[in-house]
Amino acid sequence: MIKDLNKSYEKAKDYLHSYGPRLAGRLDSELDLMGIIQDTKIFKRITDCMDDYINTTIKYNLLEPGPHHLEIIGCWMNDMKAGEYNPVHTHHNGTGWSSVLFLKIPHFINDTKDPHKFKDGALTFINVDGQSSNHIEPKVGDFYLFRASHMHSVNPFKTVNPGDIRRSMSFNFIIKEEKKNEA
Repeated sequence: MIKDLNKSYEKAKDYLHSYGPRLAGRLDSELDLMGIIQDTKIFKRITDCMDDYINTTIKYNLLEPGPHHLEIIGCWMNDMKAGEYNPVHTHHNGTGWSSVLFLKIPHFINDTKDPHKFKDGALTFINVDGQSSNHIEPKVGDFYLFRASHMHSVNPFKTVNPGDIRRSMSFNFIIKEEKKNEA
């Protein structure tokens, strides 16, 4: 499914709309996938994960039970090159949920000597206390779902092979309200 998504993206990327000019990140390639994501082999798996995530939040009383109609409201691909990064941010004005799926990871040069230094290319989630964070080392196929209001960032990196990219796909989703029929 990862290969299929990468292949579909490679075929279409010259024709996809760029989100780059309106976003905070310092990266050249952040392209809109809404027009092609539903035609990929991974789409069903993604929607199953969305449903499972919502059902888990209901199980732990973090969301009210009931019929939940989930809708992906934005989907994009990030191709990050060495030196590029995404500063601390949230998604969709903090409404709904967001995701990250890792699709390509270069061989990073991590030449820091001190263990307290950030990890190159890591996805970093800021804890609610605002004082600490968790660094996630990206691995192809790892998929994270989280509240859109959860502050996070992506660290810059250096690569062994110049020109290699760190590719991830993200999307935002919400619970779409049902329209009630009035008689």
